[in-house]
Amino acid sequence: MAAKNGTMTQKPILNRLVAAILLAVTLTNIPTAQAQNAGCTVDRMVINQAVQKGEIQSFVQIKKLIKLRPGDRVLRAELCVRPAGPVYALTIVNDNGVENRLQVDAVTGRIIR
Repeated sequence: MAAKNGTMTQKPILNRLVAAILLAVTLTNIPTAQAQNAGCTVDRMVINQAVQKGEIQSFVQIKKLIKLRPGDRVLRAELCVRPAGPVYALTIVNDNGVENRLQVDAVTGRIIR
C-alpha cells in the first residue's frame, strides 16, 4: 500500500540507509578503538609522523625485513607502544587462511615473536 507522495516507501529506504551507515561506522571504529585501548594505533598519520621524525622504520621497510613467505600477506598492522619501545603488531595470513601474529621492533626491524 503506497502512501501519498511516496512517503511510506521512502521511510523504509531511509531507515535502511541510516542503519547501514551506522553499522559501517561502528565496524570501522571497533578495531581502532580496541587498538588504542591496547596502546596501539592504526592511524596512518601518527605512524607517518613517527617515520618522518626518524623514530621508527616505515611499514614498507619492516615488511621487506621480515621476508614474508610466498602466499603470505599482512592482514593487519598496528603500531604499539610497549615498555621496551615501539613495535609493529602484525597479523599475517597464509594461503590456507591460517593467521599468525608477529611483533616486530619498529626501530630495528628485529622480530620479537
